Amino acid sequence: MRRLWRDELQTISNRSNRILRIGIVAPSGAQALDFMGPIDAFHEANRSSESASRYEVDLIGVRAGPIVSSSGTRLLPDKVIGSDLNLYDTILVAGSLDYQTTVCEQGLVDWLATAAPMARRVGSISNGAFVLAAAGLLDGRRAATHWQAAKQLSAMFPKIRVEPDCLFVRDGPVYTAAGVTAGIDLCLHLIESDCGHATSLDVARMMVIFLRRSGGQPQISAFLKAQSASNTKIADAMEWALENLHADLSVDELAKRAAMSPRNFSRAFQFELRMTPGRYIEQVRVEAARLLLETTSLSIQQIAYHTGFIIPGNMRRAFVRVLQISPGDFRQRSRSQSAIDASQQKAMLGI
Repeated sequence: MRRLWRDELQTISNRSNRILRIGIVAPSGAQALDFMGPIDAFHEANRSSESASRYEVDLIGVRAGPIVSSSGTRLLPDKVIGSDLNLYDTILVAGSLDYQTTVCEQGLVDWLATAAPMARRVGSISNGAFVLAAAGLLDGRRAATHWQAAKQLSAMFPKIRVEPDCLFVRDGPVYTAAGVTAGIDLCLHLIESDCGHATSLDVARMMVIFLRRSGGQPQISAFLKAQSASNTKIADAMEWALENLHADLSVDELAKRAAMSPRNFSRAFQFELRMTPGRYIEQVRVEAARLLLETTSLSIQQIAYHTGFIIPGNMRRAFVRVLQISPGDFRQRSRSQSAIDASQQKAMLGI
């Protein structure tokens, strides 16, 4: 054990001296994973031998005393909101389930309004977007929050362009995530921007999570919807469809797989999923194609074939219907954002 600890210390000492201070604000009533997930992600980045930076993370309470999570778990904060707080490179605010009360925490709102402009970036997780909004940090910006609170955020703060179905959204130096595991997705994105892809991969491996969930992915995945079917015949047919996106996934073919008539299959499917089989298959294929556009160098024609669209024209029309953007524009936007992140990382490193 001593040798392992000594080796870890040596690894840390060999890195750059660049230290990034992270302040994570957790009001009482927040889900523990909304703030502990990011804390663990940044800690795992410190353990990575690939990282050129180190994170120092403070858990910040709104007032003195323990932070009581939504499950009743109590944690003592490192710092408490006040004038003596350090300057932070990054500020993240977790959201309380009682967000109506949290936005009235004037000390928190005032501190954010003062501290955020001095930070390189600021963000929220889940209903923390309400606090950022109360501090005026989201006016005129795009933002995400948990899907259950999206309409309320839009109603309370009409100057915000709420994205109700995104895992996380970046608008300039402001990041907003949908919450829970989406907060970890956001932190992986921040870690990759700060420390490089190898470090974010190390973190994902250590936390045993899927590495690449981009911010634009829907909060409730079409793939996840397949698992919600209680009708085993429908569920089995959908499971087969997910594994064979390039195959004929017409209603007739899916009905055969379910040993049902096409009419009964369509009726049962709509009862389970609240959409037609054709619309669901289109969403699944678009989601699969989007992932390939972001993470591979396959051509649009190749992706269209592998995901069952067969030809690019079919895929383009489906993308515009589902995402209001063409596959080519989506890939270009994704690459442009990656280039911006890489440029910022080089600037921070002085390259």
